[in-house]
Amino acid sequence: MENYTIEPLKGYGDLFFGMSIDDLVRTLGQPSNQEEVDSPFDDDTHVIVLDYDDDAFSAFFENDSVSKLSNLYTMNENSVLFGAKVFDLNRDELVELMKQNGYDVKCSDIIDRGYTDTEIADFLHTERDKNDFARDIITNPPYSMATEFVKHALD
Repeated sequence: MENYTIEPLKGYGDLFFGMSIDDLVRTLGQPSNQEEVDSPFDDDTHVIVLDYDDDAFSAFFENDSVSKLSNLYTMNENSVLFGAKVFDLNRDELVELMKQNGYDVKCSDIIDRGYTDTEIADFLHTERDKNDFARDIITNPPYSMATEFVKHALD
């Protein structure tokens, strides 16, 4: 993959939300790894995760009658959001970038790092009203816990 542009509510590079697993594989080739995990929604729905190690991202598909791309997780240092390289930004710069592009930003962290306007909360163990959150969540979890974070974000 050569285009690492994040487009909120649209996709990532040549990938778009709603595309099928087959379309993604036709676009990028076979994944490094594929797994199926239980959905936080119900017992009949599963989430299929395709990992692309060379491009440092994972694609998450909700599996109902036809699996569709619903979430992406990236650790690729070339990822760009609104013209800025995401991993070159500190927390305050990322918040400001989102606000400049029309987002109402709510910040939380598991520990107090001294940032203003930040709720201290454990994302994985926080009950929240879905109406309190926009449709986009930007998080920086440990890579080994990426699936847990995406599953909780979907919940």
